[in-house]
Amino acid sequence: MMNLRRWLVLAAVLVAVGSLLAVTPSTVVAQIRAAFVKNVDEPYRTPWETRSQFLPSAGGCFTPTDCDNYDEGTQYAKFDLRPVPAGKRWVVQSATGWLAGGYGRTTTIEIGYPRGSLVFDGTKWGFGGPFSQSPSFNAAIFQTNLNITFGPGETPFVRVIASPSLSGYCVIVFNGYLIDAN
Repeated sequence: MMNLRRWLVLAAVLVAVGSLLAVTPSTVVAQIRAAFVKNVDEPYRTPWETRSQFLPSAGGCFTPTDCDNYDEGTQYAKFDLRPVPAGKRWVVQSATGWLAGGYGRTTTIEIGYPRGSLVFDGTKWGFGGPFSQSPSFNAAIFQTNLNITFGPGETPFVRVIASPSLSGYCVIVFNGYLIDAN
């Protein structure tokens, strides 16, 4: 007799739950389930930094560094950064640098894709100052925020132009993060 009562109570509960679910709108039921969402714009997913060190008119890039295919002229230096990993997108957030001999000159830094001639039509970001002067050297120092992206496999290209010219050790660091490209 006791088992029969338990079975009847269990059956009544199951009928009540089934009736409740039958009249509940499907949108409410969908909201109850957990949602698996990926926010592809979430900052700092995988930090990514490039550091390019070069010496105009005296040897080009230092090793190890993110500076490849270096080329220079009397008023410019240009080079490639390392390629963005496959399946990732690089969000560049800031640039910092030291350009020896660059203070008091007309100086511009550009980054873009693809690599081109001195006439560079792929510029994604250009910076012409303001620059601070190093207290001990004639160096242009800068730090600035930016917000640009490079896709999977792209090789960002950097060009530094200084008039009349740069005259010593230079370093440019680009900081950001990698996100999934999909």
